[in-house]
Amino acid sequence: MLNKVARYLQEHNMLSGYNFIIAGVSGGPDSMAMLHILSKLQEEFGFQLAVAHLNHGLRPEADDEQEMVALTCAGWGIPFYSQSIDIREQAARQKKTLEEAGRDCRYQYFNQLAHQLGADRIATAHHQDDQAESVLLHLLRGSGIRGLRGIMPVNGKLIRPLLGISRQEIEQYIIEQNIPSCLDLSNQDTEFLRNRIRWQLIPLLEEYNPRIKETLAGLADTAREENDIMEKAVAAYWPEASREQDDGLYLDCAIISSLHPAYQKRLIMTALGQVSGHTDWSRGDVIRVWELMQQPGSSTTIDLKQKLKARKVYNQLILASNFPLIAPYCYELPVPGVLTIPETGETYYTTVVHKNNLQPEKEETHIDYDHIQSPLWVRSRLPGDQYRPVGLQGTCKLKRLFIDLKIPQAKRNGIPVLVSNKEILAVIGYRVAESVAVTNSTKNILVIKKVSDV
Repeated sequence: MLNKVARYLQEHNMLSGYNFIIAGVSGGPDSMAMLHILSKLQEEFGFQLAVAHLNHGLRPEADDEQEMVALTCAGWGIPFYSQSIDIREQAARQKKTLEEAGRDCRYQYFNQLAHQLGADRIATAHHQDDQAESVLLHLLRGSGIRGLRGIMPVNGKLIRPLLGISRQEIEQYIIEQNIPSCLDLSNQDTEFLRNRIRWQLIPLLEEYNPRIKETLAGLADTAREENDIMEKAVAAYWPEASREQDDGLYLDCAIISSLHPAYQKRLIMTALGQVSGHTDWSRGDVIRVWELMQQPGSSTTIDLKQKLKARKVYNQLILASNFPLIAPYCYELPVPGVLTIPETGETYYTTVVHKNNLQPEKEETHIDYDHIQSPLWVRSRLPGDQYRPVGLQGTCKLKRLFIDLKIPQAKRNGIPVLVSNKEILAVIGYRVAESVAVTNSTKNILVIKKVSDV
């Protein structure tokens, strides 16, 4: 097992040049097996390892599972970090399913901890059976090649070391190595579509192909390779075929219509994702926009999900959010103090703490207080805004940053920009300027926290 995972890590360059991994560990057999394997491979690959555990609070045994993971980490000499969150409350507030809210909160916590600790990679325990389920799930939803890629071995900081390993191999490894683990009975609940695929559809398909899981995993590999070629071609067409304005994203119908239909539809899917910030657009959604593009005349509008509208205006297709534009604003930021921005309805609390007393929380921005000049101002973005975020060589236009971060266009005017003497110090909640970033020599830290109630 160790050799098989080591080869997979090398094949996908998961650890090349990286030296600090956070392992997302729930306490289930998959994540505990991954943690054990990574702990055994530390010396061979030369990386540092820490564990992140998110307590969802959904089941009575959640606290016991957290304690089990914590005790195991202590016994294996691995740093353990955890956070508790009320997923039911989050799901209700954000109008998401429990599954969606849990996934989003998990990755948010993992990324926050990675930033706090300076970790290079975040490992999750998805395996070959998960891959097969994901491919079927996307297939049932009418996905194209992009969706058939399933779970990516490497996706930004995320790595999946066990993606080439089956559930059966993992269960055998747990027994052989006497690794403690907990069973989540909710994985048996066929109320969830993924569980129905796991316990009902796949066993049925295995009657036709006993190796259906391997076949679907192989399909995902093929789709990933072919999708890479498609993405490169679309990236080459994108600058000429699209332009971004304050009132929406414009696509040139004449240019797009001259391309192969596969490229046409992929450009539309890319545009939908950029405007909405979501990637779960089905072929049906894309076809509706594509058919609108083919229609003669102008001033035809269709409503899409994610509160988007698509409108054909002569030879231009405009994709825009249905949200009203947020009015420009500019307010002085009190330190310490509280600022509410009427245009967005958001409230920010500020304080200054010594570095040794800092207890980082979510939705906070940290700035080296001794490297800034008062007064500080919080304003909306302006045309031509640019600054140098941490880790970037040279300056970056704010517009480009928002595009790279996949921030939906309708939200961009509302994102607060922290300014001093006309210099951008931070895009609050996203990136801090290199000149005021917290370093080892920092003594006092300005904490800006977004809060719902003060």
